[in-house]
Amino acid sequence: KQWYQRRVRGTGWKNNAGTDGDVFAKIEGKKGSFVNFKKIDNPHRNDFLKGQIDTFTAHSMEDIGKIKCLILSTNSRDKWMLDKAVAWRSGSTEKSYFYNQGTFLSSEPREGVSQLKLCEQGTQTYYITTTTSTDRDGGSDNIYPRLRISGKIGKKNPTAMTGYLFDPRRNNFEKGRQDTFVFQGLTDVGRIKCIEITADGDDKWLFEMIEVHSQDRRHPAYFRNEQEVWLSTDPREGVSTLKLCS
Repeated sequence: KQWYQRRVRGTGWKNNAGTDGDVFAKIEGKKGSFVNFKKIDNPHRNDFLKGQIDTFTAHSMEDIGKIKCLILSTNSRDKWMLDKAVAWRSGSTEKSYFYNQGTFLSSEPREGVSQLKLCEQGTQTYYITTTTSTDRDGGSDNIYPRLRISGKIGKKNPTAMTGYLFDPRRNNFEKGRQDTFVFQGLTDVGRIKCIEITADGDDKWLFEMIEVHSQDRRHPAYFRNEQEVWLSTDPREGVSTLKLCS
């Protein structure tokens, strides 16, 4: 018998990210079979609170191979946003990482999607260091950016998508300070050429530089905000997406 576990964290950047609704999950392996967690629920715990980490376990008589995708669904109108999920088989050190790109799960079409499929991108680890401007208003408490990293391997131009640059253990993006974020299980893009940074929070942020390097390629790529472009979802304050190339 195989024991499979998955750990999820609801995002901390929106007050309505948590839910009291029912969430169902299954994981897909590279052998083409599934492990169905059915309704994911810890009986004596309030699951899916904002910023909370929840762990669920399912049993299977079948070895599905390396975990490649996570499928979430709901029949509830109460929306929920996943930040990140990690899945693994008990006894194995190999983990699969899944990052949401800002999609809400909800049976109400105006609120989100009733089913969300997330697949592992790769096995590369990236380290991202941001430097916030020393401008008086440069810091942010509620910007929640995510990155698309693009690179070059031969004639190919692969991309990797991070989750939210957010560390719940500290205040992120304070004026004049550096913050480092680590993302595992991403695509290996080779030599890093460009980043595209997108803001999903309701604040504005001014950064001086973003430094990116992978586990296998220690030489970092530096992306300087030379035009001092503000990042914001409010077009009166800045741009919601900014692309920089080295």
